[in-house]
Amino acid sequence: MIALLMLALRERRRAYAAIALLCLAIGALAALGAAYPRSVADSIADDEIRSAPASERLFSLAGGDDAASTVQAVTESTRRLPDFTAVYAASVSVMGFGPERSTLVYRENACAHVRLLSGRCPLGAGEVMVPAGPVQQARKIEVGTRLLLVEAVKPDPKKPWEASNRGKAPVDVVGVYQQIDPGEDYWGVRTAEDAAGVAMVLARPETLNSVPHNLEVLTVTAIPDRKLLMSGDYGAILRSKLDANIIRSSPDVQRMMERIAAKRKFVETMTPAVVLPVLVLGCWGLFLLVSGRLQRDRPEVGIQGLRGLPLAYRWLLAAGAAGLLAIVATPLGALLVTLFTPGADGSSMTAGFRVLGVELLVIAVTALGVLRLRPLDLLRRVLPTSGKIPLTEIAVLTVAGASFAQMQSGDRTGLGIFTASLLAVAVAVVAARVLPTVLRPAARRVIQRGRLARGIALALMTRRPSGRHLLALTSAAAALFTLVVGAMDVSSTARHTQIDLTMGADRVLQVQSSPAQALAAVHQIDPDGAYATVTGRLSVSGYSVLAVDLSRASVMRWPEAAEMATALKPSGAAPIEVGAGKLEVTVDAAVTMADLHLGPGEYVPPSTMFAVVELPGGEFQELDLDKKVQAGAQAYAVELPPSCAEGCRLAGLSLVTFGAERGNLTIQRIAVDGKAVSDGSGWHTPGTDAGKWSIDPSMAMGQPSYLLPPDVSARLPMAYTRDLGQGGPTAPAFSLRGSQRAPLAATVATDVVPRVGHRAMLVDLPGMLRATLGSTTPGNIEVWLSADAPADAEQKLTDAGLAIVGSESRADAVARADRTPPALTLRMQLWAAVAGVLLLLGVLLVVSSGDRRTTELAGLRQAGVRAATLRRANRTTYVLISVFGVLIGVVGAAVAWAAARAVLPIVDGTPWLPPPSWPGPVPLAAAAVGVAVLLIAGTHLIFVGDRREGGAWSE
Repeated sequence: MIALLMLALRERRRAYAAIALLCLAIGALAALGAAYPRSVADSIADDEIRSAPASERLFSLAGGDDAASTVQAVTESTRRLPDFTAVYAASVSVMGFGPERSTLVYRENACAHVRLLSGRCPLGAGEVMVPAGPVQQARKIEVGTRLLLVEAVKPDPKKPWEASNRGKAPVDVVGVYQQIDPGEDYWGVRTAEDAAGVAMVLARPETLNSVPHNLEVLTVTAIPDRKLLMSGDYGAILRSKLDANIIRSSPDVQRMMERIAAKRKFVETMTPAVVLPVLVLGCWGLFLLVSGRLQRDRPEVGIQGLRGLPLAYRWLLAAGAAGLLAIVATPLGALLVTLFTPGADGSSMTAGFRVLGVELLVIAVTALGVLRLRPLDLLRRVLPTSGKIPLTEIAVLTVAGASFAQMQSGDRTGLGIFTASLLAVAVAVVAARVLPTVLRPAARRVIQRGRLARGIALALMTRRPSGRHLLALTSAAAALFTLVVGAMDVSSTARHTQIDLTMGADRVLQVQSSPAQALAAVHQIDPDGAYATVTGRLSVSGYSVLAVDLSRASVMRWPEAAEMATALKPSGAAPIEVGAGKLEVTVDAAVTMADLHLGPGEYVPPSTMFAVVELPGGEFQELDLDKKVQAGAQAYAVELPPSCAEGCRLAGLSLVTFGAERGNLTIQRIAVDGKAVSDGSGWHTPGTDAGKWSIDPSMAMGQPSYLLPPDVSARLPMAYTRDLGQGGPTAPAFSLRGSQRAPLAATVATDVVPRVGHRAMLVDLPGMLRATLGSTTPGNIEVWLSADAPADAEQKLTDAGLAIVGSESRADAVARADRTPPALTLRMQLWAAVAGVLLLLGVLLVVSSGDRRTTELAGLRQAGVRAATLRRANRTTYVLISVFGVLIGVVGAAVAWAAARAVLPIVDGTPWLPPPSWPGPVPLAAAAVGVAVLLIAGTHLIFVGDRREGGAWSE
C-alpha cells in the first residue's frame, strides 16, 4: 500500500506538489496567526512600560528611622523573590556642596550605574562622589576637594532650607560622576527633589553616619522583571509574595498593568477575526485541489471498487497521498515560522497541528464524497449531478446569523468578533450559489448568437461544481481583502483626524512667556504669518477655551480653521495708532456734585481718568491723566511712553469714581500733540454700544470702568462646540480689571475645538487681549508651527526671547498612533487577507492548469471546435470567475461593513469625532481592481503560448 502511495506521488508529482505547497502555506499562516498576536502584544506592552513614569514601573517603600525595621525586612524578603530586584538606599539632606540643599545618598551598587569622569568610587567613611554639573564647575570641586557637610533642615515650610546646628562633618571628594542613564529603573521613582535638580552626593553608609543628623530617609525599590510587567497579570504580583507594605505604597503599578492587560486582550481577541477565516479559505482551496485530483482519478477508484477492494484501502489509496503530504508539509510550515520568526514558540507548532487536523478532516470528507458513489457512476465519463442541497450555504448562514445575534447582544469576545468576516463570506457563498443559476440560460443564448468562446466560458463557469466553488472562494477572499482595506482606510483617517485635532498643527512648542511676548516673537520671526501662530488655554464658566491668533489660521491642521477665522474676525475698524508725544483727551462732563451728607473729617475724592495703551511689545500700560474730573468740556493730557515712538495702540480709557459726582461723561476728541486721532465715535463700554460713562451709585466705587475703542467688538465673537447646546453656554464673559466683564457672543458652532476637545470654546487671542485690556491672559502658551516652518524656527524663537520648555511633533504622534492595538491588529489582518488572495491565486493556477484537459473540452474538440476557441473559452472562464468574484466580494464587504463595522478594530478609545461612515472609494476601487488584475494575469499566464491540450499540473 505504501508503495502504491509513493508511486502515485511520483507519477503525479506536479499535482501533489501543489497540494504540498498549499498545506505548507496553511501551516505557516496558522503559526504566524498564533505568534503575531503575542508578539504585537509584547511590543505594545514594552512601549507602554517605556513611556510610563517610574512610579508605574516600580514598587517603592520609604520611611524614616522609625520605619527602618520595616524597610530592612521588605528589602530582604524582596531579594528572595526570583522576579524582583531589590535596591536599598539611604539619604540625608545636607548643606555644603552648593549654595542650595543637596542629598547625601548611599545606594547599593551605585558604581555600576555611573560613569566616572575622574577619580574613583567611595570605599570608606568620609569619602564622597559628587555629580558633574554647574555647581561642581562653579565651585571648582575636583578630586581631593574637602567639603564640610551639615544637615539641612526646614523648620518653616514657607522658608528655604537652612543648615542645622548639629555640627559639620568633613568629607573628601574622591570622584566626579555622571549617571549613565538617569531614567534607569535602578534610580527609583523620581521625586519632586529630582525634578527640582537637587544634587545627589554618593557615599558609603559610614559617611552618612558621620554627618550629625536627625532624619535619615530609608528607601527600598523593588524592580519587577520586565516579563512580569509585560504580562499585564497583576495577580501574578500578588501571588509572588511581594511584601504587602510595598505593594500598598505603589498603587500606580496596578493601573499600568491593567492597561497592558486590556491592550493584550484586544490584540489577542481581534487578530483571529480575519486570520481564522483566511485559514478556512485555505482549507477550502485544499478541498478544491483534492476534489479535482479525485475527479480525474475516478476511473481508477471505480476499478478498485469493482475488484472488491475494502473501503478502508480504497480510501487510503484515494486520500492517502494528499493526507501524507499534509502530515509532512503543514507541520513543516509551522516549524519554519517557529524557527525564524521572532516571538514564535511552541504555540505556533500547536496551531500548525490543529490546522493539520482540519486538513485531514477535509481530505477525508472529500475522499468519502467520491468513494460513496457506485463503481458504475465512477466509471462514467459524465459527472453526476451533485450539490442540489446547499448544505454549505446553510451552514455558513447559520453560523453568520449566530455571530450577528451575539454581536447584537453586546458580546464582542466570542463568535461575535467574526461577524463582519462571516457576513462577508456568507454573501459570497450565497451569491456563488445563485449567480450560476441566473447566468446558465445566458450561456445558451450566447452560443446561439455565434459567440462560441464566450458561451462555452459561461457554460463552464455555471455548470461545473468547481466553477461554483471557485467563484465562492474568489468572492470570499476578495470580500475579506476589501473589508480589511476599507477598515484600514477608515482607521487611518480616524487616527490622523484625531492627531490633527489633539495636536492642532504639525509642531507644537510649549513656551514660558506671556501671550504678548509670544505674539511679538512670532510676528518677529514670521511677519507674513506663513508658518507660525500663538495659542493659549484658559477656562470660562467651567468650560475650556482655546485662544488662537486666527490671523494665522492657515497654520492649523483643522479643516474649519479658515471658516472660523472669518466668522471670529474682530471688528473692521482700524486701531487708533499713537506715537510718542502728549496724549490729549477732551471730555464733556455733564456732572453735578452728589449730596453725600459727609460727617466731620470725611472726604470723598473726585473721579479720575486713565488712558490704556498697548505698547509695541504687546503689553498694556495704564497712564494717569493729569487732573480730576470736572463739570463741562475739559481736556485731560498725559505724556505717552517713549517706546510709543515705534507705534502704540490706544487700547482704552478708564474712569475711577468714588461717588463724589453724578452724571455722564462723553468723549469729544482724542489727539496726540494737537493732531486728532479720534472724534470719540465708536467708543463703547464692554458689552454695550453706549459711548459714554454714566456715573451713578450702581458703579463699583474705586474700581475702573472702561471705554473701549472702535476696533474692539462690544461682544467678542466666540465659537462653541455643539454639545454646549444651542447658542453655547449662558452669558460667558472674560474678566476685566475691576468688576466689569467682557461678554462673548456665540457666533458659530463646531463639533470640536482643536487641542481641547468637546464642551469648549474658541476665540481670537489678540481680540481677547484687546477686549480685556490684557487683564485676562491664558495659560499653556504654545507656538504652533506648520509643516513649512524652517528647521531653525525653534532657534529663532529662542533668539527672540522665548523660553521653550517642550515640544510635540505630529510625526511622533503618528508613529505612536500606528503602534496602537487597533492599528497593529488591522495590519495583521491585512497581511492575512493578502495571504488569502495569494492562496486563492495558487488554487486558481492549479485548477485552471488542470481544466485545460477535461473530458468536456476533449469532446468539444472532437466535435470540431477549434483548439484556439477552447483556449480562449478557458481563459474567459477564469476572467469571468475573477471579475464576478471580485464584484460579489465588494458587495459582501459592503454588507458586512453596514451590518457589523462595530466589531472591526478601527479606533483606539473614543475619538473626538466619529470615524467616517464608509471607506473612501479610491482605496476600495484599488483593492478590487488589484485583486481582479492579479487573478486574471496569473491565470492568463497558464494559457500563454500553450498549444497543447494537456497541462503541466494535469497528470
